[in-house]
Amino acid sequence: MDRRLALGALGLATLLLAGCQSLGDREGHDALRIEPVVKSAHEPGCSGDGCATVEAAYLRFPALPALSAELEQRLFGLAGGITDGNASPRATSFDAFAASVFDAAAVEPRRDDGVPRYVVDLKAAIVADNRHTRVVELDGYLFSGGAHGLPLTEYMVIDRDSHQVVTLDDMLVPGQRPAYARALTRAHQRWTTGDEIHVNPRDWPLSISDNAAPLAEGLAVKYQVYDLGPYAIGQPTLTIPYTELEGVLRARYLP
Repeated sequence: MDRRLALGALGLATLLLAGCQSLGDREGHDALRIEPVVKSAHEPGCSGDGCATVEAAYLRFPALPALSAELEQRLFGLAGGITDGNASPRATSFDAFAASVFDAAAVEPRRDDGVPRYVVDLKAAIVADNRHTRVVELDGYLFSGGAHGLPLTEYMVIDRDSHQVVTLDDMLVPGQRPAYARALTRAHQRWTTGDEIHVNPRDWPLSISDNAAPLAEGLAVKYQVYDLGPYAIGQPTLTIPYTELEGVLRARYLP
């Protein structure tokens, strides 16, 4: 009896060990596994206060170099959009991007108050892991003088099967863009009539944005500063509940 129990326990342990090894293999071979990337650069030949700086903390997909390159291009392109082209959105590496920022800073007169001419801070982080998608939020912040800096945020939705970045049109059922616009309009109405936001939609009308991602609470649609209200409002996120998106979003993008 004791021998049978011992053999049974041994068999169970073997099965559990095999299961753990199998899980480990799947995790180890996940094509979307990530590695952190942290980089910084200081304006060459500049000392003391007022020097331009570039900071970046983002992600790399070691098994998917093309996807890593796309993330970098999108992230570096954020500051390119903020600076109206002074920092090139076509930069394909951190060094090239930083060089373009320093070139832009070099033509600006150095400030007497010691405030840097340019400060760029870039970040990328995973904000959702769904059955069929992984969502990365790309954040850029640029200070180039004035009263405050400017942020910019973009969602990067990655399909787990194809390992490709998908757009809003990819996620929508064909022909359902008008239904998406109506659902977004309802989300905007809820936002403008909420207790915390006091924005007159006649002064700040809604524009239909494709910067959308499937998050836990619903389809999040991110706007930039000045899109839906003054700077103090920040970057609004309008959330469309999934209950309003049945038949509008493809089934694989619903929870």
